[in-house]
Amino acid sequence: MIDISHIFSLSHHTRTQSLSLCGYLEAIVGKYFLSQSGNPDSYWYAVYYGASINSHDDCVEIIDHNLIGYVYYDNRVAFILNDYLETFMKDTLDYDIHYISLDSLDKECLECQNDEQYRQYILPALWIDDDFLYNERIPFDYEKFELIDEGVQYLNPKHFSVKNFVKSCQMD
Repeated sequence: MIDISHIFSLSHHTRTQSLSLCGYLEAIVGKYFLSQSGNPDSYWYAVYYGASINSHDDCVEIIDHNLIGYVYYDNRVAFILNDYLETFMKDTLDYDIHYISLDSLDKECLECQNDEQYRQYILPALWIDDDFLYNERIPFDYEKFELIDEGVQYLNPKHFSVKNFVKSCQMD
C-alpha cells in the first residue's frame, strides 16, 4: 500500500513556467492529452499518452489503453503508471511535480492513514472503513452500514484505487 496522507500538504510548484503543463505536453512534446485541463471544476487531469504518435498533426486517442495517470490541477503531484514514469518524468523535468508510481490505476493500492486533512478536498464523499462488511471478526457498524446502504459515495481509507480517489475528488 502507498500512503498518500502527505500529498495535499506538498507545496505546489514554485518555479514559474512560461507555458502550462498541459500546453507544454500537448503542443511541444505532442504525445499527450490532458483531459479536463482548464476546467475550473476539475481537480485532477487524466493524462493520456500516445507513444506511437510521430507528428504534431496526430492526436492521442482518449481510450483506457492510453491513460497513464492523473496530475493534480496545480501540478504538485501526479499518479503515473510504472511503465511510463521515466518518460513522463523526462517530459516534465522543468515542472516541480511529486511523482507517485503505480502498477495500476484500478487496483486498490492506496491508503490514507491521516484522512482528516482530506475532508475539504473530497467532500461530499466520505471516508468509511467498510472492512466490517467482509470480516466477521470486526464488529458490525450499523451507522456506517446505513450510509453505505443509502448509496453514499465513500472511500475506505485503508484501501482504494487511484481512479476511485480521483472520482471522489471530482465530485460536485
